[in-house]
Amino acid sequence: MLKLFKQYSIGQILVITLTVILLWGRAFVSPVDMSVCNHFSPIYSLAYDALTSMPRLASLLALLLVVGQGISLNIILANYKMTNAHSLLPLFIYIVVMSWNTNMLTITPFLLASIPLLATSRRLLTEGTTHLSTENNFYASFCIGLMTLCYIHTFCYILPFAFVFVIYKLYRWRDFITAILGFIAPFIILFTYAFLVDKLDYDLILIHYDLTNLKLQWLSAPLLQKLPSFILIAILAASLAKQIFSLNDRTVNQRINTGIICLPLLASALMAFYTEPKSLVVQSLALPFAFLGTRFFMAERKRQWISETLLWFFILSALINMFF
Repeated sequence: MLKLFKQYSIGQILVITLTVILLWGRAFVSPVDMSVCNHFSPIYSLAYDALTSMPRLASLLALLLVVGQGISLNIILANYKMTNAHSLLPLFIYIVVMSWNTNMLTITPFLLASIPLLATSRRLLTEGTTHLSTENNFYASFCIGLMTLCYIHTFCYILPFAFVFVIYKLYRWRDFITAILGFIAPFIILFTYAFLVDKLDYDLILIHYDLTNLKLQWLSAPLLQKLPSFILIAILAASLAKQIFSLNDRTVNQRINTGIICLPLLASALMAFYTEPKSLVVQSLALPFAFLGTRFFMAERKRQWISETLLWFFILSALINMFF
């Protein structure tokens, strides 16, 4: 299958289409209900109220969002010469990870949060400069604020964004103030509205509870249910290790862009302390895994069958996971 993804061909589109049908077909036969989000997620709450009575429409919109985000990511990686411009493998991997579990076959909080996440990544990548402009700094932090309104636990993305300051050597007070203003801007709008409708106290209490309530429910799940996710994480870890060991062979700009795409993994690790990896945390791996997995599977090896086998393990794990 990897031969199909090494050069542009109709075969890539057919494989992606078949995979989408296998993963998403059941969502239209047996509608998947949107999950009630008891966390502070005002943007998701609006989507839930509008679509909860129309599960098939919610699944259709979710599929369109997943494919659209995957296409956008594929274009971004190709434009910055991070992956082969003729390969749709990043799109394929993104779709599979975002569809990893039955509960993901509809609108989820992180699916909505992925929209500003992609916008953030696009603004932070460099085309040749080693400096991040004030405009991009504000825009990226503003998008992280929007992510938090989609799902409160995505506040964990503040940590990888802080590392961006180290990567770009942004040590001026103006850079920090710009980032803070960008992040709080969406909250100022929301809190102003909440104050006007007398819900400000409730929102603040909910935010405090969500940020202080840690849980690791996934540890108690049966081993068979966790196995596909373990395979995903194992492949991800091997992909990340390969990229780290090869960083010295790249230019400064390539190292910066690799770091920007991989940093969200830190947020995913932190989110594991708040929610269940089989759902939202797995979706948070989709963006970095689309890049890391593509570089890992497409790497030249003496034993190319290893990459092919691992890719099939990855695909079969997603299909098996549909039954749990």
